[in-house]
Amino acid sequence: MKRNHREGFAARERRESGAALLVSILLLTAMTLIGFASLNTVMRDRQVTGATSLSQTALYGADAAIAASLERIRTSAVGNQVVVGDCLPGTVPSATLANGVSYGPDSTAATNQICMLAAAEPCEEYASSIEQGQPIYLYTLWNVRTQGVAPGGATSRIQATAENCHAFND
Repeated sequence: MKRNHREGFAARERRESGAALLVSILLLTAMTLIGFASLNTVMRDRQVTGATSLSQTALYGADAAIAASLERIRTSAVGNQVVVGDCLPGTVPSATLANGVSYGPDSTAATNQICMLAAAEPCEEYASSIEQGQPIYLYTLWNVRTQGVAPGGATSRIQATAENCHAFND
């Protein structure tokens, strides 16, 4: 009887001798697939982060164009002949910054100028200046459309309305 017991044990050992190797190979294959999936996820995250960074850089360029346009609105002399719809001479300021970002007028806009939308009531701070022969100060609304372009090609566009107190010559 002991002999049969030993023969059964030996036969079972022979049948299970490759099972550990097969399980090990399957586990290594599964771990390799998980590793490749994780690597793919990390690579996509890096691409999304890079695209977001370029878009943000382009937005900063468009914001720089808005700042330059506001300065032009603040410093421009508007005569008494200007009416709603008229535009300031020249176009929205454009330049290329040291980091390679360029900004300027929105290429999809109908006009590349800074145009007046409305003239409203007199400015409160200059209300006492409404005398014969003196300039009249009125609030004006201006439309500005700009865009910034990052070195990677990302583009950001901004449309802004600016209010300013302008002197209209009498």
